[in-house]
Amino acid sequence: MKNPSPEAASEAGRPQEARVTRALLESALQELSLSGYEATTIARLAARAKTSKQAVYRRWADKPALIADAIRHALAEANPAPPQRGSVAQDLRVCLGNTVSALQDTPLGDAIRALVPLRKHPELDAVLTEAEDARRLILRQIFIATPFEAHMETRIDLLLGLIYFKLHIRGQRVTETDIETAIQLVLGLTPPRAPVPVP
Repeated sequence: MKNPSPEAASEAGRPQEARVTRALLESALQELSLSGYEATTIARLAARAKTSKQAVYRRWADKPALIADAIRHALAEANPAPPQRGSVAQDLRVCLGNTVSALQDTPLGDAIRALVPLRKHPELDAVLTEAEDARRLILRQIFIATPFEAHMETRIDLLLGLIYFKLHIRGQRVTETDIETAIQLVLGLTPPRAPVPVP
């Protein structure tokens, strides 16, 4: 049987332990987003969480394990509700809007960007892969058993690609208009425009 995460284990115990665990997870995300991976140290995390380095090592074996759990914790809090299955377009708006909000309006986005160059580290690569897989699963649930199921993976690539490209490559904000336009194009809801006549 798999051991419970440090957070789950501490929440089952004393309230003070749960508070310290949560503070450490939030501190790790903040430090990573502000300072990057290399500058994030166990000592700085403990100081930010107002606890000791020993408190960190009682919960995690090392910095990568703590950072990976901090990303998992933030992603779990940012996960959108399951699709309602009433409208593909509306479910996409909710899922993509939630994704954009988490990546550009919270420390999670900068934290993930800080980890992308470190994918060679197995524990960090695993958490980034889990994050991607979780988003893709939600999008598959939206597309499955609808007229848009054909080429579903490519549709997902196009939708997530817009978000990742604008945020991570260009460093630009993704707007509601960007999301709406992408949804309409991917679902084929935008009517083709008549060509402009040549004078």
